[in-house]
Amino acid sequence: MTTDAQPLSSSALAFESFSEREVLNAPRTLSDSLYHYTNDRGLSGILASGQLRLSPYKFTNDLWESQPHYPSFSSRSDTGFDSGMALFEEVDRHLRLHTKVGCLTQDVILPKAVANPDALRGWAHLALWAHYGAGHEGACLKFDRARLVESFLHLSGPSSLTFCGPVHYLSSQLSPAAFGIDLEQAEEFGIDAVALTYAESNKDQLFFRKHIDWSSETEYRLVVLNQSVDYDYVDIRGALTGIVLGDAFPAEKVADLLAALEPYPDIQVQQLRYFNRGLYVLPFEGAVERAERSVSDGAWPAARRTGSLAERLRALRSAEAEAEARATAGTLVAEEHVRALEAGIGELACELSGWPGIEVETYPQPAAIPQGERKGSPGVPGEVVHYQRGFQCVVENLPKQSHTLAAAAALQVLDGLRLRLHCVVTTERWLLDGNQTVEHWRARQECSESDAAQALASMLNDLADHVRAVRAEFDRTRGSSAEEPQSTQADHSAGQA
Repeated sequence: MTTDAQPLSSSALAFESFSEREVLNAPRTLSDSLYHYTNDRGLSGILASGQLRLSPYKFTNDLWESQPHYPSFSSRSDTGFDSGMALFEEVDRHLRLHTKVGCLTQDVILPKAVANPDALRGWAHLALWAHYGAGHEGACLKFDRARLVESFLHLSGPSSLTFCGPVHYLSSQLSPAAFGIDLEQAEEFGIDAVALTYAESNKDQLFFRKHIDWSSETEYRLVVLNQSVDYDYVDIRGALTGIVLGDAFPAEKVADLLAALEPYPDIQVQQLRYFNRGLYVLPFEGAVERAERSVSDGAWPAARRTGSLAERLRALRSAEAEAEARATAGTLVAEEHVRALEAGIGELACELSGWPGIEVETYPQPAAIPQGERKGSPGVPGEVVHYQRGFQCVVENLPKQSHTLAAAAALQVLDGLRLRLHCVVTTERWLLDGNQTVEHWRARQECSESDAAQALASMLNDLADHVRAVRAEFDRTRGSSAEEPQSTQADHSAGQA
């Protein structure tokens, strides 16, 4: 059976879009670390030698770099140089074939408030683990950027060039060089010297520009150009600060790893773990632990509904279609009242924001509805709820994660286009052994659609009154005076103005 991919529901699509925008738009901070992905053999070689290998430019995987670059030539007169392919190849020999590069990944930190603050970390690139980390069986080395660059710059000599910095990604680059080669200079000083000055003048465009297809690497480069066509090496013993083992790092390689780490007693080793499309780093305890999937002793209970798989699948799809139609109709019934609900919670949040020593946020969630009365999945026995929507106002004492007051309101559309309204006020105290939640007031009312506006307005007023009544206990518990400082009141008024 083949079916077309179904579009996400509006709520799922909204959450997905929000999560993606959150990562794309969040402030980004570059840490002081750089990462380098390698397989387990490369890891052993790096640890044993204390060196990071810089590979010839011709071995890079971007055609912009692995293939020859042909500069422009200029001359005021006939210098006697053959300006054909032989000259291009001679420049390429002194330029690209003498260049070595070390490729690292920058470490991007997002604010902790982001749902996935590790999304752009240097160790969290799935493609890099697949391409360079041996399909997650390798490791990712962590370096202190400043110390690694300092060590790298020692490679510089009187007839060599060293460059380092982040790579910028472009969709196209018709000509990477802003300056060409003067043939008269080449005749005067030698093509090898002129090629070096050409590289120095055009270093950014030549060595730190890659096609946008590689942008996910967020690369940082160490580039050295000298008279050698072989590998070069950077001493990393003073710059290596950590190692992240891949999710599939082989257990049989652990003993060799521990032996190789003996000269590095201060190196932090972590283990990468993949779960539900997320990457997480955990402390490494000296062994690769594999969490075995639990296998049920018995089969899943038989379906309550009878019939073949095809019949039950048709029934499930029919139930989902009916639920979607009810939700669409319920949305139209509740639309006006949802706006009033959101506005009421917003007004309450504005009032509560004047309390001293707190932070107020509102969230679109049906927290006021008891768990057992919430909308069930299509086709499951129980009360049919056509539609539900709610909002919550959360007052957090500062510093956060200490004391919280929450006021929530929600509505549901039931059979017969009746509405059920919910309100609740709770406080929560954050404790090390489990948070302590107290429900101070709850209201629940069913009404017809025609009476909903008045009933909702009355319930929102009651909600605000009960929040004000709970304030004294909330302030006492969090150790704050109920009196608002004069300066806070003035600032609040000025903010509204």
